[in-house]
Amino acid sequence: MVMRLLSALLVAGLLLGGSIVQAEGCPEALLPPPPPDCRPHPPLPGHEHHRMRVLPQLTSEQQAQLDQLLKNERDHAAVIMQKMEENRHALQQAADREPFDEAAITALAKLQSELQTELLVSHIRTQVRIRSLFPPPRNQ
Repeated sequence: MVMRLLSALLVAGLLLGGSIVQAEGCPEALLPPPPPDCRPHPPLPGHEHHRMRVLPQLTSEQQAQLDQLLKNERDHAAVIMQKMEENRHALQQAADREPFDEAAITALAKLQSELQTELLVSHIRTQVRIRSLFPPPRNQ
């Protein structure tokens, strides 16, 4: 008898608690207007947001320099990405081997981190070189 009473109270509490949680969240269309903190956020910027600003008209020399910088970056990044892929494969093999060799996995993880760092630095270095091609506009 006591167990049935406790079960009934538990079920009622869950049902009541569920409706309270639903009412406290962002309300549905049938409920009153949402409080200020539940109003929709402004739309996120589009895919253009992360791109460089629009470049000015480039001279043929600037275009050639830009093309060369981007080609060098792509070639360098491709080499690093290939090394990262090989290292990921070696890391997976080391993780699957028995017995567990923590020293080997640690060394491979450090190498992966170094490769990621090298890739990031290379990317930033290229951005700086590209910006140096385009001096800031002069204030008149």
